Amino acid sequence: MWLFTWNKRTKPIYYYYGDKMKENVIHALYDLVDEIKDKKEYHRLVELKKIIETDPLIISQTAAFNKAKTKYYEVTKYGKYHPDLKGVKQELAKAKEALFTNEIVKEYKQLEKEIQKTLNIISKEIAKSISLKVKYPNELGLINQDH
Repeated sequence: MWLFTWNKRTKPIYYYYGDKMKENVIHALYDLVDEIKDKKEYHRLVELKKIIETDPLIISQTAAFNKAKTKYYEVTKYGKYHPDLKGVKQELAKAKEALFTNEIVKEYKQLEKEIQKTLNIISKEIAKSISLKVKYPNELGLINQDH
């Protein structure tokens, strides 16, 4: 085994002797990753993530949503007959609406979906170029079961 690293890379890749993966495939993969990271959508996503992590309003909305979600899961363990189920559902819905109607969070989620869509397209093209029987994510991000 030998260590394979790039000048621009922060994470090393371990390349094993006898492995079928060629060095040029790894190079092409990193070039593709660099191309995706050079897009303005990716840079905006990173900016928005920093804002989301530091904005006190979004932090409190996220905490409220996570608290409501945890409470909802605890209540649903007991089924639909739990006395607080309706109230907990309403609390969760309000917390979710407050968080996901925030313009910064909405833009972040939209960019996240666009980048995921690009990654799904790449996965699909790679899978189809290998074999039509190789599974790949569809438009929803789910793995196709029937080819």
